[in-house]
Amino acid sequence: MTNTKKVAENIYLIDARVFGIPNFTSAYLIAGEKLALIETGPTKSVPFIIEGIRGVGFDPADISYLVVTHIHLDHGGGAGTLVREMPEAKVVVHEKGARHMIDPSKLVNSSKRVFGDLIDEWYGEVLPVEQDRIMPVKGGEIIDLGKGQRLRMIDSPGHSNHHICIYSEKEKGLFTGDAVGVYLSDSGRLIPTTPPPEFDPDVNVETIKGFLGLDLKLLLFSHFGITEKVNQTLNMGIDWLMKWKESVSGMMSKGLSQEGITEKFRADTREALGSDRGKELLCQWVIEHHIPMCAMGYLNYFKKKDLTAS
Repeated sequence: MTNTKKVAENIYLIDARVFGIPNFTSAYLIAGEKLALIETGPTKSVPFIIEGIRGVGFDPADISYLVVTHIHLDHGGGAGTLVREMPEAKVVVHEKGARHMIDPSKLVNSSKRVFGDLIDEWYGEVLPVEQDRIMPVKGGEIIDLGKGQRLRMIDSPGHSNHHICIYSEKEKGLFTGDAVGVYLSDSGRLIPTTPPPEFDPDVNVETIKGFLGLDLKLLLFSHFGITEKVNQTLNMGIDWLMKWKESVSGMMSKGLSQEGITEKFRADTREALGSDRGKELLCQWVIEHHIPMCAMGYLNYFKKKDLTAS
């Protein structure tokens, strides 16, 4: 049970060890009369997910729902492999992303445009999910697991246009996916996650503001872990998104390159890492790979905005 811990009544966090990094990517097992798994991680995480489920006394074959907050490979790339271990499971995904679970080729190629062949090394082979295993949602649907475990799907655009968050009515907890950011559990800070091609900071901020209106006691992050400091953390996410938007706008008006914007983001992030700096693998990956992706997301947003205005 080394990679699993109980974080609420009948909710277990499984460390998916994406990129081989501990304490960076969470999947969550929720037990009612039925079982649900939120996030699958990529294909390379499947052994850790299976181990985690078994480690708390459940059989992966008994999973009824695999819920992916969005189709990015570190969140849903392993679904096609996991369903082969979970014959009864439906894959719950935003209707705008469902086709990419059925045929992941365009998704993989899009990811390779950002990260190149590292995608294969990081994530492994991405297998398709059969269409009859897909349960598309658009927000508002309820998955009733029994024993009071009701999960409400929430349309949560901004990070991507096919993003859902999941609200646990029993725990008053929100499974945030990437809608709020990357949570640094040691320092209690956040780092935004703003990838191309769909990231929109304005839409993302409105999504987080909507979360502030929910009856919440707990945030459960896909990256990584949980916090009970709900409003403080949500407002931190809003502040980061607006700060970086203003920074990029100012730097672009001065003609700064993508490299210059990336270095500004890296400086901000090194400061935010704080006491998490002892996690060398995590910090290295964030600085070398995550931050350039975030800069690309903002630049892509402004380019699309300029095209719309012209």
